[in-house]
Order: sequence, then C-alpha cells, then structure tokens
Amino acid sequence: MNKKNITKIGGALDYSVKEDCKRDITISFSGGIDSTLIGFLAKKYTNIELIAVGVKGSHDLEAAKSAAKLINLDLTIKEINKSDIISEALILQKKLKLTQFEVGFMLPFWIAAKNAKHSILMCGQGADEVFGGYARFREAKNYPDLDKETKALLKIIPKRESKIAEMFGLELSCPYLTKEVIETSKIYTQEQHIGLKGKEKLREAAIDLGLPAEIANRKKKAAQYGSGIQKVLKKSIKCEINFEIPFESNKIAISIKKATDPENDGWVESFVEKNVMKAKVKATNMGSLREAAEDFMACISVAENILKK
Repeated sequence: MNKKNITKIGGALDYSVKEDCKRDITISFSGGIDSTLIGFLAKKYTNIELIAVGVKGSHDLEAAKSAAKLINLDLTIKEINKSDIISEALILQKKLKLTQFEVGFMLPFWIAAKNAKHSILMCGQGADEVFGGYARFREAKNYPDLDKETKALLKIIPKRESKIAEMFGLELSCPYLTKEVIETSKIYTQEQHIGLKGKEKLREAAIDLGLPAEIANRKKKAAQYGSGIQKVLKKSIKCEINFEIPFESNKIAISIKKATDPENDGWVESFVEKNVMKAKVKATNMGSLREAAEDFMACISVAENILKK
C-alpha cells in the first residue's frame, strides 16, 4: 500500500466533507462504507443526523445500527411497510418520472429527505462510480471506464437527487463527486480501484482515516435490495392489462406515444408497431388497475384531440 497516495485520497474526501459542513447536516445512511465514512468525517465539523430507511429486519437497518454504534453517532430509523412503500413509490415516480428500477433504489433517499431535520442533505452517491464499487465492474471481461461512469452520474444527479432535495427545501451534498475527490482518485488505475472486492483504495483510505475495519471492509449491497424495498415493489405489481390502440397512421401513433409517455412512465410500458400503439398497464390490485387504465386512456384521448386541432 502506497501510504502517501492513500492519504491523499482520504485528505481529498475529508476536505470535501468539511466544505459542506457549514451548517448541521442530515445523512442518508445505510451503514455501508460510503455513508458511514462521510458520517465519521463530518462529525468532526458539525452536528449530524443519520437517517436509515428500510423494511423491518432488512439488511440496511441492521447494518446502519451497528455502523452508527461503531462510529458513536445517534441514528434515526424509518421503518416502512408495504403500504408506505407503494404510496411513496407512486408519489416519487409521478414527481420525477423515474423507472420502476430507479424508484426502488431512490426511495430510501426520498424518505430520508422527507424526514430530514437539517437543511443540508449529505449522501454517499458517486463512491461506486469514482472508486469502482459495483459488482458488475469486477465481473466484466474488460474493466469499465470509471471516468465515463462518473460523468454519466453527474448528468443524472441534477435531475434526481438534487430535485428531491429541492422539493423538501434542502441543499444536496455529494462529497464523493467533488472535483477534488474525482481528480485525486486518478492517482490509481481503474484496476487498482476495483481490485478483488471493489473500492479497494477507498477502503484503504477509510482505514487510514480511522474508520473501523469492520465497516471499511463491508460488502456492498444495493440500496433497493438492502432496504428490502425492491422485493416489496416486485411483489406488489400483480395486475396488468394490455391495450392495442389503432390510429390512422404510424406517425400519429408515435406522436401519441411520445405525448403520453411522461405521464405514465414506470407503470405503463408502450411501443408502436406500424399504426398500432401497444401498451401494458400495471398496478397493485384490480381497483388501482382500473384507475390506472382509465387515466391512461384519458391521456390518450387528450393527446389525440390536441393532434386533431
């Protein structure tokens, strides 16, 4: 281990955390290395609220409890049940037009933002892209381009995490995505960062900074799975109905699809085949399915009338 370079990475992250600790902060907390490390660093500079979100008994809640204890910080737990998940998922999807997959991993962040006591919301987003944490990076035959992955995330953050923070009057902080951290990470190659278990150099830097090795070496579990939310969402979509709607031409069918997609993204899958728009409407029960189908057809009707004018 090159101690000097590892210290540089730790120093860059510590600096980025400190820069955003101008007021008390809330951290969207899972108990993994990413959120625990920024909490561990931030407590030197300001008052902290940790919020962990998940289904009762889920991996993330248990990990969060043990991590908070190890770094000696209080933890606020938000346990969510099936009803909470479905209702909040519907609101989140409608507000941000997210895919069902995105809803799954963004829901803990959404609920943390909704319950935050402090005006700055700090999160661990970006650590996996910058430092090579995803399992798919290790499984790939050829190492991915971490710089490309990071740039792609930087384009998404304003449309997703930043918008959520703004909805609740909060300022977003992503210490792993500062220029300081990204540039310093390039001291090492992608292969060195990814290593055998992902985020090898970040783990080394965390231990060098004083984070307990038990946390620094924890395996990653994606937010949607660690929180138990994705499992509930998958089970909840039990009903569906298929539509085939013919139009006068392929051009009109495509225009109708484009006009209605933003309103139905995540719960309606649609495509155009010749002059026919085919759609699948999904819902958690028959009552919701009927309402969703009626809303979908209302959107079609409005879009069709506008095109005729």
